Amino acid sequence: MSRIYVVEDDENISALIAAVLSAAGHDVRAMDSGAALERLIASGELPELLLLDIMLPGKDGLTLLSEWKARPSTAAIPVIILSAKGEELDKVRGLELGAEDYVTKPFGVLELQARVKTALRRVPAATGAARLGNNEIDFGRREVWRDGHEVKLTFKEFELLEYMYKNAGLVLSRDQLLTQVWGYNFEGDTTRTVDFHVHSLRQKLGDNADKPRYIQTVRGYGYKLNKGDET
Repeated sequence: MSRIYVVEDDENISALIAAVLSAAGHDVRAMDSGAALERLIASGELPELLLLDIMLPGKDGLTLLSEWKARPSTAAIPVIILSAKGEELDKVRGLELGAEDYVTKPFGVLELQARVKTALRRVPAATGAARLGNNEIDFGRREVWRDGHEVKLTFKEFELLEYMYKNAGLVLSRDQLLTQVWGYNFEGDTTRTVDFHVHSLRQKLGDNADKPRYIQTVRGYGYKLNKGDET
């Protein structure tokens, strides 16, 4: 059983989410504002997952997400954004701020369950350190360091890096990455999720987007990670 916080001001949607996740055995705390969330954080009660609506009274969801990821005690706790159709720019901004995933309203029960299950899943990581150019990857600690400085990756960025590293040299399709890293299949423009995370990884790992050394684009298909300097 996992403790999950849901911040959603629509009572019907909040009740649906709470019912679905409670039926799956989770301890769900539903609230309708950022102020309520901040009170729980101040009490020291932290969840294992946060579901966060973008449009909220008072502080909006993106502001709360930014504060969540900047706070040491909550930075590593995954966040799923709840967004309405037509809020694509907000979803992209949420991913840039460190959200692991998003759910577009209205959503199906099975989709919600799958996304929550994936966000909560903690696959045992490989132990020991590995190198990718100037980057040192510690799979056991889930950390990346370069030139003595820690490279801050989101949970999903590290999951993606770990999966690609374990399959270095292989061409991985976007659908394969979505299935293996996010845990379910996407349709339509949601393959942009992979492209966004790859773009972010390249920037953080010091990879050249115009001529990448580590994560190469296979046009029309997907990506390939190279451990060495070959291009």
